[in-house]
Amino acid sequence: MAGRLAIDFGHLYTVIGYWRQASRQAETLYVPEVTRPIRMSPGNSGKTIYAAPSLILYGRESDSYLIGQQVVEKLSGLVDDRKVFSNLKLDVITGKRVYSEAGSRWLCGQDMARDYLAAIISRASQVLGLGSEAVIAFTVPAEACAAEAVWQRYRRWLESVVKQAGFTRLELVEHPWAAAWGAGMPVKPEERYIVIDLETAIVETAVVQTGKESVGDSERRLRVLSHIREWLIDAENEQEPNDPIVSQFEHILRQTLRQIARLGYDGDTFAGVIVTGSGGQQLPFKAVIHKFFAGIPIYDKHLLGAAACGAAALTAGIDACGYIRHNYGVRYLVQDEYQYRLVASNGTFYPSVGPVAELTIKASYDGQQEYALFIYRLGDGADHCINAENPLIVMTGEPARCGQPAIHASISIDGAGQLAVTACEVGSGRVIADNVPAAKLM
Repeated sequence: MAGRLAIDFGHLYTVIGYWRQASRQAETLYVPEVTRPIRMSPGNSGKTIYAAPSLILYGRESDSYLIGQQVVEKLSGLVDDRKVFSNLKLDVITGKRVYSEAGSRWLCGQDMARDYLAAIISRASQVLGLGSEAVIAFTVPAEACAAEAVWQRYRRWLESVVKQAGFTRLELVEHPWAAAWGAGMPVKPEERYIVIDLETAIVETAVVQTGKESVGDSERRLRVLSHIREWLIDAENEQEPNDPIVSQFEHILRQTLRQIARLGYDGDTFAGVIVTGSGGQQLPFKAVIHKFFAGIPIYDKHLLGAAACGAAALTAGIDACGYIRHNYGVRYLVQDEYQYRLVASNGTFYPSVGPVAELTIKASYDGQQEYALFIYRLGDGADHCINAENPLIVMTGEPARCGQPAIHASISIDGAGQLAVTACEVGSGRVIADNVPAAKLM
């Protein structure tokens, strides 16, 4: 089932989210020897998140390596001259290829990241008992969402990761979109919000606006208005962050607001600020964020697990909301020629408030009692049925004559992006379908 496994590949930690059907909620996954428990706030009340350190250690033999918590435990209290590789995500985003000796091979950062993430998927799928037909969801970093070339490169790399792990199907969810849902922010159309990602050595900010991306892949649910990534000074210092680091963080926030102001947007119109990440500077940085964005809702309770859980929930098809990204219609026959009636248009926000279309369905031949509702994706001369293998079948109690109105249908879009149909018999008014899903829209 799509959404049972979602990966948020991070600079410091990689979080595995999955959809628990029994409780109808997303959780982070414990994978023995790979992930570790992390309490995200002090005290016994703090929620525990399971995450895998984004580390890989190659052995002497070909194709032998340790990942995540295995690396930490292997090197605990030991002296080992082998290099531990980290911060691999940056090489994937930038496309940089610098080769290093990794065990018995020479590999670049993208190759190491592929080995790491494929092993994560393989181990996690064993825990969940997934078959090779499962869909693996990934969060896509804001920088890739902002540039078409980076998006395509990141997608191709993820396809190679999935193939190496023994799977073939993947789904992409923008990190800012997943983080908002995982953090509990109700995303609405055309709203702008900020995502601040705090890592040990890196801070990233992204200002995004919900809605269909104007260019590029139709999978996008938002567009990135501004993106900043900066390394922190003295980031290796494990002590309390000093004033220069806090000042640098304040500078990053001011730079973010200046960029958005140049585009004509007022900072006071933000719907919210999402805080994610795993860096040790969270407590003092969170205080700065609350000071900087006073009066704006700040979602900073979930941090490390927000994006992975948000991606798992969204791709599982739970009640959420979003935009329909294509035009959809039903087909009917007029004088031996097929025509289409639009029932859901591109840009429609879901869940819909009331019906998006009302239809009267007529009999095609004398005595008809069974009616199949086929949904077509329209546009660019490539209209095709999206539920041909499983159409919605509606039965009436009485047969109708050819051309006679038989069914009145009211169509809406639910929180999972499904076209839902409520149908009544025209003559008796009897309800014969009550909010029944007809097809999943995209």
